[in-house]
Amino acid sequence: MGIEENKALVHRFFTRAWEGDLTAVDELIAPDSIDHSTVGGKAKVATGANSFKQIISMFRTAMPDLKLTILDEIAEGDKVVHRWQIVGTNTAPLMGIPPTGKQITFTGTTVVRVARGKIAERWANLDE
Repeated sequence: MGIEENKALVHRFFTRAWEGDLTAVDELIAPDSIDHSTVGGKAKVATGANSFKQIISMFRTAMPDLKLTILDEIAEGDKVVHRWQIVGTNTAPLMGIPPTGKQITFTGTTVVRVARGKIAERWANLDE
């Protein structure tokens, strides 16, 4: 796949998955994908699509009106980088913090590696 196809695939994943369509995770994430994440303040590495589903579900449960906006996109070779923002109303516990009922904003950067038409690896940094 070329750079434009990689960008389209990753953009489609972010848009669908963060809108709550978790079928996008199964469809666009390789079964043996590797997820490097710092969500919750701990660096961790997980294999497979469940890590993606857990993170998305955690945020969507805590912020049911969540909206993700891609602020910047850069692609080179097999990697796509997004700088993004999540905004939503905190109505349930999130990462051990009680709900505030207020709108909260998170920003972060995600680097995704694409292989064989699927997301094969992801590195995510979240400003908590």
